[in-house]
Amino acid sequence: MRILIFLLSLVVFDKGCSESKTNQDNISIEYSALSRGSYKLITVDKKAISVINQRGAEPTIKACSENNWNNLMDALKTVDIENLPNLKAPSEKRLFDGAAIANLTITYNGNTYKSSSFDHGNPPKEIQTVVKEILSISENIE
Repeated sequence: MRILIFLLSLVVFDKGCSESKTNQDNISIEYSALSRGSYKLITVDKKAISVINQRGAEPTIKACSENNWNNLMDALKTVDIENLPNLKAPSEKRLFDGAAIANLTITYNGNTYKSSSFDHGNPPKEIQTVVKEILSISENIE
């Protein structure tokens, strides 16, 4: 009986691990920073990184390395994505053209979670590591 329970738990555990890897295929992260004079749109998923630095421009696209993706997923683990719209910006320079208006959007399993606006370069502390990782990844492909 113990052997049967042990084998059953291995099967359940194995399916749990494979589901978590499959779910990473269903994650897409978008970061935008807009002002009158600047434009940046970065989209990252498990396969590719896309960066647009000018309105109407063609995106620069590069394959997303496994290392970049894993670093981004590690940073994302600390974020409560369902609470993303409720995060408060630590500063308000964007309200008077002192900083570009930034947003973080996470699409997971068909659901979209969008942060409230914050200053580019000064995200809420709850998403700070994710934003820094996205910006770091995008700088390496330009």
